Amino acid sequence: MTNVTDMLVPSARLQLPKGALAKLDSVTAGLMIHRTALVKGKFWQEARIASRRITEYLNTTHGKLVTVFVYEEVAGKRDRIHWLFHFNSFVEYEELIHTNGSLYHNDLFCGLSADQDAINKMFVDGSIQETVLLPHRWGSQGTITEKMAQDPETNPLAPGEMIPRFLVQSADHQTTVEEAKSMNSATAGIVMHRVSDFSYEFRTEARIFARTVAENVNLNMNGLASAFLYEEQFGPMDRVHWLIHMKSLDVYYQLMGLDARVDPNAPRASYLQDWIPPEKGGGSWDKILIQGSVQDSALRPQYWGD
Repeated sequence: MTNVTDMLVPSARLQLPKGALAKLDSVTAGLMIHRTALVKGKFWQEARIASRRITEYLNTTHGKLVTVFVYEEVAGKRDRIHWLFHFNSFVEYEELIHTNGSLYHNDLFCGLSADQDAINKMFVDGSIQETVLLPHRWGSQGTITEKMAQDPETNPLAPGEMIPRFLVQSADHQTTVEEAKSMNSATAGIVMHRVSDFSYEFRTEARIFARTVAENVNLNMNGLASAFLYEEQFGPMDRVHWLIHMKSLDVYYQLMGLDARVDPNAPRASYLQDWIPPEKGGGSWDKILIQGSVQDSALRPQYWGD
């Protein structure tokens, strides 16, 4: 039987027009905006065309500021479209708003349509939602230590500034795996989006656990899957997001196999350790995550050749 991983699975980078300046992805961006919108069923094809237009327009016209990819859910909410907007920082985000303010107001598609009312009717009222994501860096959400603060290599604060400013790092700083064996939102055939809420009491331990779980994927999947951790901003406190980038959907079987290993070097052994220190009562990861808060979705890049 031929594995899907041996076949060409379309990735989001195929959405970039020839000559587009856009070059960011989920591993190199310092800021991401995850936008979702629910399409009315009878307008599905028209909405796919419209989503393609906004993506091509932004990547071509504003590629120095933002890179945009569009996805569809493999399983989950039918007729929901996802966009990932990749920025270097809030500076470029604000510049894009001032350059083309309609993008984040009533005009979903940047004024590209001659009949804006027709475009608006494609989407369910109130279904458009945006989530702001920053790559996790040690030092945020209570994870800084005195040792980190003293080391200029790990101190997250910009040096020499009167008002302390946190320096966000792109997600490629989260792994020791070389770029050639790392997948991202541009190269993955499937992006698995996992959301979880953490206990505030164990927020520091939670980030250590979350980063360990992600790096175990990176170190053991030989370039077939890569996982990175992001913090949600302007939403519920201590809600985190993992993006698990897979070459194809059948790689999920290998991720399941990674969790099922019981050999002495199995990564799952680290999951079962006590993550909570004795002075806080001790305990494993099940005390860190809020029961019932973990939710997964699988996103497939829109392929405009189909």
